[in-house]
Amino acid sequence: MPARGRSVVVPCLLIVACLLAPSAAQAGIYEIFAPFSGVRANPWALYRFQYFDPDVPTSGEGSPARPLPGLKVSVADGLFQPVVLVRTLAAYTHVDRVNLTTADGKTLSVSSDKMDPSLFGHRAGFILDSAEFGFKGRHQMSGVYYQVKAELIPREKDGNRSSDYLKDAFLGWNLFPWMDLRVGRMKVPISQANLKSTEKGLLIHQPVLDTLTTKRQIGAQMTVGDPWQVVGLTGGVFNSTGLAVEQIRRADQLQVAARAEIRLHRLLRAVNVKALDFEATLGGSYSWVKENFDPPTEHRWLGADIHLHAWLFTLEGEFVRKDFYSAPPGTPGRKADHGYGWHVDLQIQAWPGLLDLACRVESMDGDSAIRGAGTTQSIDELAKQKKSWVTAGASLKVTNEARVDVNYLHRIENEGLSFDNDMVVVLFQYAL
Repeated sequence: MPARGRSVVVPCLLIVACLLAPSAAQAGIYEIFAPFSGVRANPWALYRFQYFDPDVPTSGEGSPARPLPGLKVSVADGLFQPVVLVRTLAAYTHVDRVNLTTADGKTLSVSSDKMDPSLFGHRAGFILDSAEFGFKGRHQMSGVYYQVKAELIPREKDGNRSSDYLKDAFLGWNLFPWMDLRVGRMKVPISQANLKSTEKGLLIHQPVLDTLTTKRQIGAQMTVGDPWQVVGLTGGVFNSTGLAVEQIRRADQLQVAARAEIRLHRLLRAVNVKALDFEATLGGSYSWVKENFDPPTEHRWLGADIHLHAWLFTLEGEFVRKDFYSAPPGTPGRKADHGYGWHVDLQIQAWPGLLDLACRVESMDGDSAIRGAGTTQSIDELAKQKKSWVTAGASLKVTNEARVDVNYLHRIENEGLSFDNDMVVVLFQYAL
């Protein structure tokens, strides 16, 4: 065969071999690079080598260790395992100045690094963003599990400091796949963004809409479903505390929360349909709490979300609406102040298990009653204003526990004081 013909046919044969069944892929060129790259928990056909278990949980449901160097500490058959999360940031925020005309006709120059117009404000330099330590475990025979975790540098969802050092302190039981009971301090089961662990985020920061929802509370919840885990229904009752949530500052009321999930990929598995590396989960959440102020007020949350994964791509999206009623029920003309948020995330495995690329488009309006550009607005008021952000990033997996991320945030303030305050953030994360 002529040399020119070989230069065309040989690469084509290699591509075909990699795109055929897993047995053919094992002989492909990707196996050469497998020991250096690592893989997803449930890899697609191209990367399914001899050390893969096709029945391991998918990435959205708990990921086992990838074949990268790392440390796994487990004592007494999983009864005790340390929990460590350390996140350090190197951030740069563009400084912008806006000239305002006051009521008396004078010009006032306002700098973005003084006003903190965005949720993460003006962050610059090296920052110890998170330092979480604790332990967890599960007794295999009984199905009893637990987790205790504390935050040494607690922050609210808007990035401001907090005195809420305790993160998790719960006890659960999940001996059967169709039931899970849990009591203690835990995340309220609303919103996909709220429930996702910080260390597993596609980008450095959680979606901005996460600031609309409550976070960890003290309470009890129960999850029930079918034996195939196609449908999951979660309900819980929680006691709100001032330390545990931004919107609710009283401990004399109860928050009710409910969430439903439909996992289509598990339905395909239940009817014995082979779907390779595919995930599709649809979710919805609802929560309500009444504050016993004088007059009493109400908060309501409603959300819908989706998680899709196929081949090298992961797509996540969510919409959350918050209604705040400042007048008691039965008041003539009673209306709610609405807040909303949405985001769409796309992740591409540029080199599965080693390098991921991600982008996010999002928008949020935390309080539709706040308008204008008053110079007396506080940081909290500005955080509620409408904004649209676009984020792009890359994540490099160094070991099973360590990763390095680089994100660029283009932040658009749609109300009030509008600054050009884009950010570049570099993250080093260690999670055990």
